[in-house]
Amino acid sequence: MNDQTETENGGVGILVVEDSPTQAEELQYILEQNGYQVSRATNGKKALEAMNKRKPTIVVSDIMMPEMDGYQLCRRIKEDKQLQDVPVIFLTALSAPMDVVKGLECGADNFITKPYEENYLLSCIQCILINGEVRKSRKNAEEWSKP
Repeated sequence: MNDQTETENGGVGILVVEDSPTQAEELQYILEQNGYQVSRATNGKKALEAMNKRKPTIVVSDIMMPEMDGYQLCRRIKEDKQLQDVPVIFLTALSAPMDVVKGLECGADNFITKPYEENYLLSCIQCILINGEVRKSRKNAEEWSKP
């Protein structure tokens, strides 16, 4: 990792929601090596609790988890006025077309199947961050162009 990556991504907080400690640890390592600030939750319920204390920039979540699965978590995020702008990426072993459709229906911003390519995940995160900046720029431009 170079210093530029660490500086660019240092302000980006990613909440990893994964019930497998091994997979959560691996994902945290990858993201931290690329300069992201990472926090973790083991299910959707704990993720919402964490998000109400500190709002992340992005959520990367598994789907199949105890107490509250990823679909329910995503719906709750998108229904909450304070959290609905937080992008959600599903990172899951589920890959059937209906699983993808269900993920998109609940508001997920991306759906990545396990096993995943590290560079693909990182590029998806970067794409979401860039799209968020473009939306902010457009909103600011619209505010300035109002009479």
